[in-house]
Amino acid sequence: MVAELHGGRCRIGVGGQCQAVEDFPRSYREAELAMRVQKASGGPEQVTVYDDLGVYKVLASANDTSSIERFVDEWLARLIDYDSAHGTQLVLTLSEYLECGGNYDASAKALSVHRSTLKYRLNRIRQVSGYDLSHPDNQFNLQLATRAWRTLQALRQS
Repeated sequence: MVAELHGGRCRIGVGGQCQAVEDFPRSYREAELAMRVQKASGGPEQVTVYDDLGVYKVLASANDTSSIERFVDEWLARLIDYDSAHGTQLVLTLSEYLECGGNYDASAKALSVHRSTLKYRLNRIRQVSGYDLSHPDNQFNLQLATRAWRTLQALRQS
């Protein structure tokens, strides 16, 4: 596709397999969701397969998102409010940092910032959120919360 676009950018979502004609609407909805999750998660423009979305698929399939919203609020509200008030990207920074397994170089590269900028932001995240990012339970819950936050963003795009 990229070659056909002569170097252009392309985002493709792939829904689940269809066994019968009546499966196409479901697969189409899944493909759309795969693209929205990819976009909301800040991933590169690429092919995203619905069946490979892991926890994003579970979160997106909830009929009632109120419990997911409460979970996100519990873990990220202070950071979301800070970002809104100060025009920062602390939630995105935290998400990328956790997605990169706490690797400073990979996180800085993913965010397109200098390593010292990343360290500054992580310190600010600790101050604003009150969470110790080295504690495994905090890491797990914060990573799940940032994935849920991204999923909710994707669902709101529909």
